[in-house]
Amino acid sequence: MEKLDLLKKEIKIALMFFLFFICSCNSSFKEGGEMNADTYVIKNYNSYADIHSTLNDSINIYVDSLLKCFLGQYLWPWEVDSLVCINSNKTKLVTTINSSSGSCKECVSDEIIKLLGKKIDGVWYFFESGESLIVPRDMYGKDEMHTLCFHELSQIARKEFLGSAIIKNAAGEYVVNDKWIDANFYKNLFGGYESKVEYDSVHWNLILEKWKVKIDTNEYKPFRRKVTPKPAA
Repeated sequence: MEKLDLLKKEIKIALMFFLFFICSCNSSFKEGGEMNADTYVIKNYNSYADIHSTLNDSINIYVDSLLKCFLGQYLWPWEVDSLVCINSNKTKLVTTINSSSGSCKECVSDEIIKLLGKKIDGVWYFFESGESLIVPRDMYGKDEMHTLCFHELSQIARKEFLGSAIIKNAAGEYVVNDKWIDANFYKNLFGGYESKVEYDSVHWNLILEKWKVKIDTNEYKPFRRKVTPKPAA
């Protein structure tokens, strides 16, 4: 009986530490827009799960095809964030690829890349926005042997890149802000053009050009960690 009581006490203590860790993690990473984003994902993920699956399939193809634009995903484990911000007419999306360089002596940071997608003639095409964030681990109390988990990288991505995408509509529901989506596609980052037609032409060029530059495996293979391809779902 005493052993059972002791076991119960140990389980209770372990649970308290676990809850403390979860609360600490949440308080460190969830502020403002990220909380809106988390709520949106919980309620809406099933409605766009097929697009999230298409994203995973596409990036696996890019990596297998050795596209230089996706060198980080060739070298390191990665995840497409579960927050995929899709405009109301389902023609554009913004999300991030969160990459962890894993546990190694020389690894002191991870990377978050903003990814854009356009649906053209019923087919989704994806390309990098040119925006990326290097995440120094020491800024979050981590080091090369104590890495940021993908959940933590996701919270950083939502704070820095995606948090402003989710707003409340007149009914008080969390929805994607169409104006925010358009701002990611039609802005000076792509050259400061005057018309959407010109921007659309630039986007199409980026979609095509990514296939032209390949990874030199002789150069990068020695640095590659064993990466398990991400499933579609």
